[in-house]
Amino acid sequence: MQKPFRLLARKCLRVLAGGLMLSGLMACGYKGPLYLPAPEEPPASLTAPPGHESPPGATAN
Repeated sequence: MQKPFRLLARKCLRVLAGGLMLSGLMACGYKGPLYLPAPEEPPASLTAPPGHESPPGATAN
């Protein structure tokens, strides 16, 4: 009589484990709305046009 009980217990455990895995996979996306943060302003040194300075070591003729 032990054998049918063991088979039933294994089947119940498999169904329970499968249900837990399935519910875990289904719940992956329910973490709230996803959004990107507002972009940061770039530093002023990157947005200012380059000056008309000569490179170091250059001489003006």
